[in-house]
Amino acid sequence: MILVIFLAPFYEWYAHKFILHRKLTKKNNWFRKFQIKLHHGHHADPEDIDLQFAPALAIISLFIQTYIFYSILCLSFKTALVPIFSTFLYYLFYEWIHLAHHSLHYKPITKVGKSLKEAHMQHHFHNENYNWGITNLMADYFLKTLKSSKEISKSPTTKKIAGYIKD
Repeated sequence: MILVIFLAPFYEWYAHKFILHRKLTKKNNWFRKFQIKLHHGHHADPEDIDLQFAPALAIISLFIQTYIFYSILCLSFKTALVPIFSTFLYYLFYEWIHLAHHSLHYKPITKVGKSLKEAHMQHHFHNENYNWGITNLMADYFLKTLKSSKEISKSPTTKKIAGYIKD
């Protein structure tokens, strides 16, 4: 469980930056639609609740890949059940926090909660190239991508990441 808690913020950062913000495929096929549903559409319309959660296919493939990784790391399918269960719990926490960030009625009461929501809103509405963390800002801090709107210029592409423009 400690491994999951330590690695999750860095995986979250990596996945957000290099998978979710990946350039859209040129062909107008199922994969392009999947990419849009996975994240590009969420940036185009951050208030749309249907675009705030990953598609089931993405979640299932994530957990299969992660379970295989843990099985190799632990040298046991049985032992890998502990970190995969921990990952599942962290994933639920991730989705809850992400939903809270986008809820207009949710007002964080802690300093950490306020910092998280502010950073995520800056990612969506000021500059999509910074503040990749959702559940915590540790990876952004260590990887020097935690920025306030005063430190960086406003990006013209926060609503159209990787060239996606909502139809």
